[in-house]
Parts: sequence; C-alpha cells; structure tokens
Amino acid sequence: MIFTLLAQAANADTVVHEDHNHHRLLNILNQHDVFEQTEVKASKYEPDFAGLDRAIIGRVPEVPTPLDNNVPKSKDIAQGDIQYWRFPRETLQGPHGQSAPNLPLNLSATETETTCLERDLIQLMTKLNTTGNARYLYLTISTCDQPTSTALRQTSGPAQLEVYISHSRDNQKPDNGRNDWNMTIDGGYGNLTLPNITDDIWIGVRAPTSNDFKGIYHYELAASIDAPYATYFVGKNQTPWDTEIEVWDTDTNSSVLGTGPITKAAPDSDIFGQWMKKETPFRLYVHNQADPAILGLQKSVCGLRNLAKIRESDNRMVKIGGQPKQLFYVKGLNRSSRYNAIMTLERPLGNLTIGGGGAVWKTTNFTTKSDNNCQIIYNLTFCTDVAYAVPSNSTTDMNELARTYDDFANDSYQGFNKSLQQIPCDTTPSAQYSLARNCQDCADAYRTWLCAVTIPRCADFSSPSNFTHLLPRNVGARTFINGTTVPSEPKDSIFSEENKNTTYYGKSRNTMIDQKINPGPYKEMLPCKDLCYHLTQSCPAALEFACPLEGKGLNFSYGHWRKGDREWLCNWPGGRLSSGGARIGASWCFMAFMLIVALYL
Repeated sequence: MIFTLLAQAANADTVVHEDHNHHRLLNILNQHDVFEQTEVKASKYEPDFAGLDRAIIGRVPEVPTPLDNNVPKSKDIAQGDIQYWRFPRETLQGPHGQSAPNLPLNLSATETETTCLERDLIQLMTKLNTTGNARYLYLTISTCDQPTSTALRQTSGPAQLEVYISHSRDNQKPDNGRNDWNMTIDGGYGNLTLPNITDDIWIGVRAPTSNDFKGIYHYELAASIDAPYATYFVGKNQTPWDTEIEVWDTDTNSSVLGTGPITKAAPDSDIFGQWMKKETPFRLYVHNQADPAILGLQKSVCGLRNLAKIRESDNRMVKIGGQPKQLFYVKGLNRSSRYNAIMTLERPLGNLTIGGGGAVWKTTNFTTKSDNNCQIIYNLTFCTDVAYAVPSNSTTDMNELARTYDDFANDSYQGFNKSLQQIPCDTTPSAQYSLARNCQDCADAYRTWLCAVTIPRCADFSSPSNFTHLLPRNVGARTFINGTTVPSEPKDSIFSEENKNTTYYGKSRNTMIDQKINPGPYKEMLPCKDLCYHLTQSCPAALEFACPLEGKGLNFSYGHWRKGDREWLCNWPGGRLSSGGARIGASWCFMAFMLIVALYL
C-alpha cells in the first residue's frame, strides 16, 4: 500500500490533475518528508525515493521502438549509445505494402533482351516472393549524417554504425556480444534479408566511439516484408559497352554525363516512347574528391542528399546513339579536379510503398580539363548525338557556340541531300542500289559522319604526349586564348615552322572553326575510321564516297578503337568517355561509322 502510494505521488506532477484529492495526497507526502522532486526525461524515467533501495524500486526499461512495414524511422544517436527497435509478429503477418508507380519496363524480359540499367530497374520494381506463413524480412539502414573529423587533414570517414538482430524473446536487446545476426554497413548503407521469419525481431543500432570525430550520427531504419526499402547497385552486370552511368565529357568547369541505355526496346515500341516522354526519374550527385564530407556515406540516398555539394544543373531525356538515356549537365566545377559522380533513383512515394527509399548506383569518377579552350555543348537540333567538349574560346556563350556548330553541319548536309534525291530510292527492291541498305541508311550514315567531322571533339593541348590518339590542331595560331604567345621552336617541336604550315597540325579541321571561333591551339580526338567505312557501305557507288588509306592520310584524319581493352580511342557521337580518355561505344556493340575522302579531315 505504501509503495503504491509513493509510486502514484512520484508521477503526480506528470499527469493532468483530474483527481480532486491530488493536492491532499501531495501534502501528506511532503509532511512525512519522503518525496523528492525528480527530473523527468523523455527517453528514460528513474524515480528516486528517500529510504528505499534502488533494487527495490527497479528501473523502468527502455522499450524498443516498433517498426511498421515499409515505413522508415529515423533517429539521432550519440557516439557510444545503442538504440533498440522491434518488428512485431503482427506486422510480419500483415498486409503487403503498396506497389510503386511502374516505370516503363517489360518485367518478363530476359537478360539478353534488356540493358544493364534496365535489369536493375526490373529488379527494383519486382515484388519478391513469400512462402506460406513464414515470410522474408528485409532490413535496411541508411546513415544520413555522421560525426565530423577533428583532424587537420581527413583521409577517411568515421566508423560505420553497427546493427545487431535477435529473433529470441530472451534477447530483446541484441548487442555485439549477444545476437543472432549482425548487419554489414558500408558507405552508409546496409541491408540484411532474414528468411522464414515467424515471430518478433529485435534490432540494436549502436554508434561507435572515436576521439578523432565529434558530433552525432543520424540514420534511417526500415523493415519490409516485400523487398528492401532502399537498394544499392554494385554494377556487377555492367560491361564496357553497357553501364548504368556514363561520363560523356568535361571542360574546365562543367561535365556532361548520362545514364546507360535505359532499354533495348525498339524505337517504335510503347516502352521506348514512354521513356522519351517520361519525367526524368534519376538524380545525380557530384562531389569533389578533395572534400571528405561524404566519405562513408556514398551509398546512402539520404547521406548524399544532405552532404553532397553539387547537383546536376540540367537533366533531360535524350535519344543518344539511337537509345533513350537521361542526360545530366553539371556546372560550377573546378578545373583540373577529380570528382565523384553518384546516380540515384529517388521517388517521393511516401510510407507503405515498396522500395520507397530509392536506389544508389556505384560511384563513377571523372576529371575536369585544365585548358580553357574546350567547352561542352549539347541539345543540338541537327547533330542530336553531340554532347561533348568542342574547340571554343573564353567569350562565346554555350548556346551560341552550339548553334554555330549545328548550323554549320546542317548547312553542309543540304548539298548531300540534293545529291541523294537523284538516287532512285522509292522503287522496287530489285531496282534499288542495294538489297542490304537503302537511302535512309545512307542518309543516317552521312549525317552521323558529318556531325563527327564538322564538330570535332576537343581535348586539352596540355594532355600527355603519350595520348597518341589526340592530334594537335591549329598550332599555326601560336597564341593561346589566354594571350600566351609561343616563340619559335626547334624543328622537332610541335610548334616548328614546318608544322605551322602543315594542314593537319597548323589549322583546325574546318576553316570555320579558326575564322568564327578562333580557339587557339588544342588537341582533337579524331573521328572513328569506322564512320567512313560504314558510310561507303551504306551509300550508292554513284555518290563516289571513299576513305583515305592507311599511311596516306587516314592516321591524320581518323582514329581507331583499341580491341584489347574494347575502348574507343576515337570520337563516336553518342558514345561515352572512359577513364583513360577514350570514347566507348553504346551497348549494342557496333554502331556504324562514316567518312568522305574529299574533306581530307
């Protein structure tokens, strides 16, 4: 009776005073000097009564926070603390979550019928199977913030959070010493699939301690009976021809990147058309590698959202290389700097949605250029596959530069178009110039070739000399756009008088570039020679197209791809930039190429 009275009094100030005897009860206790005012804490209450031993009163235990299906819960956690969660059996046996809004996918397509990115999306959108009354439980954790380094020079992030799981009612507070499973966390992301679960699951989240870092962690924990709430893709399905994200090119302060081919569906299919009309689903985070802020968080959507410094300035659906892709244009970068680029799929789907935590793809790296006479252009009207750096100057606006090149290519195309109209294209198959190719094939081949040779891909003049696939151009200008003048050099120098007067070194590929743009000396990644070969194969002999020969102009006009590494060391509009500075082809492995000997180029 006394204990009951004391316990009621201890809680008296924390409840609404609805009892009319409340004040009398307090007076009685105060007269006997057995009650002391205690501090009430939101997370833990410890009563303290005079004359009673701690073991008699006991401690109010911390109750594990319940988790709901597909509903993320987030908390701050101090270094050294551990917090407990529970996924109840009732929820385990409850209804499934809501399916996410479908992306344009053929969920029954086989691996050979899909691209690498398409397979990832199908995996993400497909609800995983359950069996009988026993279900899978998918646990995911994402670190959204973390302690900051106290060191003058940080080389790594803080230690990752620790997660321990128990399925025993005798161990409702699992930790490092007592658990049935522990979750591996890397890059701020961890996931664990528990099979055949029939009862409550208890989870402990612990924050490690370090004297080298100060501050707290913040994390998001989610459980699902349907599929992982958040996903990280390691890129295990990718090949040099088929990746999730591609670096197309850079200049000194910007970069253009894109997704890999989103689908293998035919251009006239509903899936292809839906992708081209769809609002852009992917996001891109870019971070300077010299800034350690995201070290340890690069696999976490919420971590990237909070701490990555740069987002894309423009993103849009484009048809590049004949396939639907999403383009990302990023500006505000530093010259000669290395960056991480991380693509995510983030959908504001709300609670109860399967996979609502989104997805993160493996980090891609790129380096910005150092010279200032190459500038990225994209979104051209005629040369739609062009999305790379071209010879430029320090004053021309990007949109104006794009129009100058695109208009020049379009004007150059008109003469060919008139010649092609003289060919009997709309006739019976037996009367056509080829049973394998038609006039549309010829027009497409010429257009692709023309855009590559009239809009050269620009590289730093200061690029290493062992990058033999880059050809010096316009050395006859002798003056860089920063005003630096090159003095007379010995005969073996690229700036010798002999090279100054040589067509392929002394000038740009097209006189329009030197006359209208005046970029100064630069290097060019030559168009792929396969462009020329495909042009001659696709067009009628009456047009008299031919390619230069090896040793007789070809090496100064066209580049070639290196078969050993499956890397393109030449410019292929619609391809991408590899880590070694090469252009890499699209996933369908061999796009045709073209060239005309008349332009020498």
